[in-house]
Amino acid sequence: MVKFSKELEAQLIPEWKEKFVDYKQLKKHVKKIKLSPAPTSAADDGEAAAAADDDDDDHLLHHHRRYYDYGFSILDPIRAIVHRFSSSSRRRDYPSQTDEENLYDMELVQSRDKEVKEFMEILDKELGKVNEFYTAQESECCKRGEDLIKQLQILADIKRILHEYRRRQHSHRHWPSSLGSPATPGSAGSLLSGLSSPASPPESGGETDQQSQGECVTPMAEEVMAALERNGVSFIGSPRGKAKKGMKPKMASMRIDIPATTPGRTISAVTSQITMIWEDIINGSRKDGSNGGDYITRKKIQHAEKMIRSAFVELYRALGLLKTYSSLNMKAFTKIVKKFEKVSNQRQAADTFLRKVKRSHFISSDKVVKLEDEVEAIFTEKFTDKDRKKAMKFLKPQQPKDSHMITFFVGLFTGSFVTLFSVYAILAHFCGIFSSSTETGYVEIVYPVFSMFALLSLHIFLYGCNIFMWKCTRINHNFIFDFNSRTALKHRDAFLICASFMTTVVGALVIHLFLKSAHVSDHVDAIPGALLVVFVGLLFCPFNILYRSTRYCFLRVIRNIVFSPFYKVLMVDFFMADQLTSQIPLLRHIEFTACYFMAGGFRTHPIETCTRNQHYKLLAYVISFLPYYWRAMQCARRYQNKTMKWA
Repeated sequence: MVKFSKELEAQLIPEWKEKFVDYKQLKKHVKKIKLSPAPTSAADDGEAAAAADDDDDDHLLHHHRRYYDYGFSILDPIRAIVHRFSSSSRRRDYPSQTDEENLYDMELVQSRDKEVKEFMEILDKELGKVNEFYTAQESECCKRGEDLIKQLQILADIKRILHEYRRRQHSHRHWPSSLGSPATPGSAGSLLSGLSSPASPPESGGETDQQSQGECVTPMAEEVMAALERNGVSFIGSPRGKAKKGMKPKMASMRIDIPATTPGRTISAVTSQITMIWEDIINGSRKDGSNGGDYITRKKIQHAEKMIRSAFVELYRALGLLKTYSSLNMKAFTKIVKKFEKVSNQRQAADTFLRKVKRSHFISSDKVVKLEDEVEAIFTEKFTDKDRKKAMKFLKPQQPKDSHMITFFVGLFTGSFVTLFSVYAILAHFCGIFSSSTETGYVEIVYPVFSMFALLSLHIFLYGCNIFMWKCTRINHNFIFDFNSRTALKHRDAFLICASFMTTVVGALVIHLFLKSAHVSDHVDAIPGALLVVFVGLLFCPFNILYRSTRYCFLRVIRNIVFSPFYKVLMVDFFMADQLTSQIPLLRHIEFTACYFMAGGFRTHPIETCTRNQHYKLLAYVISFLPYYWRAMQCARRYQNKTMKWA
């Protein structure tokens, strides 16, 4: 049976570890109460007095038996007097001994009461800490829910406005010219006549069409702004001016005023990005031109909808974590109070505290449960067309079960790698690869090419060790790097990739050396090239096999690093760029391999082409400098973003 302390350590949320009940510290206090000495009772004092009286009676009984057995002695009166005086003095000393024992018992009682009082004070402090944190998180989740519902309402309003605008444009294109424009202000076909400018007298045909198109664009932006204002969004620098006669309306760009206190890091980022989308939509629709409606694209709307959906999933996850927090703390309080009751025999105090815990806010409040049900209902209706089973796949994704086949293949490939490496070492020894008489091109050419694969494999292996240590120390690296927990690479997967990678590389080394020593083919040096082509093909393979999500994530991160000034810098980009600064030998080997293949070295073995050429040496310096340049560009991009944010 697993102890509750280990169960609590395994189930608690790492980010909230300090906010949970300090169960270990409370167990130490309970043990302290248990080890404190218990005071002696009054019955023990009575037994001691009775024992003293029994000693006197035994002495008298012994005296009478001696008289009947041996007769009267002349020294008996003296013995009787001495015995009487000694017993009376012993009885006079007994009250002082009893007082000392009573004083000691009182000190023990006071000491035990002090320990119990200190334990109850710590319990109250822990209960207050849990209540305070739960209340803060509950109010934050409620505020998140309100903000997301507003964003969802804004999305629905903008979809409706976009649909009406496109329908109006479609009717305007197909409206007969003899009947006039249906979108002119004041006409029956205008859906936004209340927000448009006052009607002006009809002018020439070209000017009328241009004015109609300009007025068709501006009211849509006005209606979008009105929809945002209805949901509590305020604006900065939004002049709703009118254009002069005969001139195109000049519209200034505007920004949405975001409150300074937006709860939660995730919801704050999502809200900011959605707000930027609304700004783009409004500023785009306020621009001049006949194709003003094209600025509101379906891509932007879909992007906003996807972000709101992910924010709802994140909110649902936060509510689930809050429920877990409540249940674990309740169980911890119940366990520790039962231990305290068993040790101290204070049943009344234990029951009173448990009733206090059950009346606490983190147990009695039902706001989290109601909000969870509401989020589930909204998500099912708005994002999955009332398909609850599909909604649960987003809200409660099933974690893939760990398969023992991965462990089996890790062991299989590791054993194969060790065996093949031993075979290669023996074969190289018999072929005299490392002797002075051997062809120098083998070591200078083949080893750098294969070292590239070996360094990649070593990097993957060390990354797997990192994942394993993060898991042991309960570091949520998926949350830090913004990985999907369902498809993120686990440490056993990393070890499997590393073992299979090295088995393939060493196997190619054995085949290459065997064919080269036997002089079987003239194209034996093409084996490393074939191996490189296979690995590059697997890296870019579009089929959903061999960890496609991880491969594409790696390619995306490398793209962000290479073009770091032009892409938003995330934590995983920082991490990978730091790794590249330590992989200069790997980059040099990649450079040599590329030069070797492009120079046709497998046929003529021109070592001088890729080792002594001045252009090659210059390129080597550039490649060695590139990781530090990319890292500096990332820092510059982050600094620019923070400067713009502060401004």
